[in-house]
Amino acid sequence: MTGVEDRLADRDARIGVIGLGYVGLPLSLAFVDAGFEVRGFDIDEERVGRLRNGASYVDDVSDAELVAGLDAGFSPEAIPSVVADCDAYVIAVPTGVADGEPAMGAVRAASRTVAEQAGKRETLVVVSSTVYPGATSDVVAPIVSADRPAGSTLLAMVPERLNPGGDHEIAEIPLVVGADDPTARDAATTLFEAITETVPVDATETAELSKTLENTYRMVNIALVNQLVALAERLDADVWEAIDAAGTKPFGFQAFEPGPGVGGHCIPIDPQFLTWRANEAGTELPFIEHAHEVNEGMPGRVVEGVTTALEARGVPLEDASILAFGAAYKPNVGDPRHSPAIDVFEELRRHADVTLVDPHVDPEELWVPVTESVSDETVEAADAGVLLVDHDAFDLARLGEHASFVYDAKNAMPDDTSAIVVTLGETAERVDTAVEKPPTR
Repeated sequence: MTGVEDRLADRDARIGVIGLGYVGLPLSLAFVDAGFEVRGFDIDEERVGRLRNGASYVDDVSDAELVAGLDAGFSPEAIPSVVADCDAYVIAVPTGVADGEPAMGAVRAASRTVAEQAGKRETLVVVSSTVYPGATSDVVAPIVSADRPAGSTLLAMVPERLNPGGDHEIAEIPLVVGADDPTARDAATTLFEAITETVPVDATETAELSKTLENTYRMVNIALVNQLVALAERLDADVWEAIDAAGTKPFGFQAFEPGPGVGGHCIPIDPQFLTWRANEAGTELPFIEHAHEVNEGMPGRVVEGVTTALEARGVPLEDASILAFGAAYKPNVGDPRHSPAIDVFEELRRHADVTLVDPHVDPEELWVPVTESVSDETVEAADAGVLLVDHDAFDLARLGEHASFVYDAKNAMPDDTSAIVVTLGETAERVDTAVEKPPTR
C-alpha cells in the first residue's frame, strides 16, 4: 500500500463528505466511529445549523448519535473550504430525473467542490450518489481530474444501500465497490471496509449498474402485484392472501405487496436511469418502462376505488369529507419525496374536502397542507378515512372504532374493526357491501 491507501488503512486520513442528507450524514458518523476525522459540507445553511446544534433531520440518526459524532470529530459546515485538503472525498448528493433525462446538476456541483478543495497529493474520490451507468467516468472524472497531477486522483463508485426506516445498520449492509483500476479499487475498499463488508467489482459502470438493478428489481415486482390488483377486483380472489400464500414457498419467490404506488428517492427514479441509458446506447427496455407506467397509475386506481366505494354508500365524491392518512413515501419515515400518497391526496382534494394526516412529515417541508393528528370526533364526522401509509404511529384499531368507512390501500386495518373496510384489490361485490353501513352524518 502506498499514498492515500496507507493513510486510510492507518486511520490517519481526513474524509470529506459532500452532501449531508439521508446518505451523507449516516456515512459521516460511521466514518467518525471508525476513527477518521470527518468534514461535512452541505449547501443548506439552515440544515447545517441544525446539525451543529445537535438536531438531526435524518430519520435514522438520533440527536444523541449526532452529538456523539460531533464530539468525536465530525465537523459540518455550509462553506466548501471545510473539506479542503482531504485525503478522501465521498459525493453523496441527490440525483433525479428532469424532462426524461438524469438530473446531474448536484453531482457536477459536488465534483467542482472536490476539484477546488482537494490538495495536490494522491486523493480518493468516491461517488455514492445513485447515478446512471457511466456517469462516474462521463461526468465526475473529467471535473475532479482536470487540474490535478496525472494519476493523483483515484476514482471509485460505491453506491449507497441505506434503507431509511429499516432494520439494518450500515455495518450490516455490504457495499459494492467499483473502480476502473486496481489502485483506486483497493483504496476505496480500504476506506469502506472500515465501516462494513465490501463487494469489489471491476468497473465503476458495473457498480452503477448493480445499484440501478437493485431498485429496478423492486420496482418491477411491485408493478407486477399492482397490476394483479386490477384482476383481483374482477375475481373472487384475495390478492393479499394470494401473495401471503405464495410467500410460503421456500424458494423461487419473494413477496412484494401492492399499494398506492412507489415513492422515495430510489424506486421511482433509478429505473429511469436505466431506460434513458439504454436509449443512449441504442437499445430499449420496454419491460421496465411498462412497469413504471403501472406504478404511476396506482394513485389514480386508489382514487377510483375510493370514489366507487363512496358512491356505493350514497355519497358523491364532490360532497364527501375525507381523511387521508399518510403523506410520507413509506411507513415510519418523514420523507415525502415522490410520495404516491400525496398524489392521491391532491387528486381527491380536486373534488372533495380532504385533510391530510401524517405525524412524521414536517409541515414546513411539505408543499401541501398536512396535520399531525385528528380527533376522534373528526374521524366520526368524516365520510371516509383513506389509509395510504401504515405508520406505526397510526392507531388503526382506534380508527376502525370511530370511522364509519375506511378505504385501506395497505391491507393494514384490523380484522375485527367495526368500520366498513374496503381494501385495495377487493372484488366489486365487497365494494357493494359498503352500503350496508350508512354514513353517520
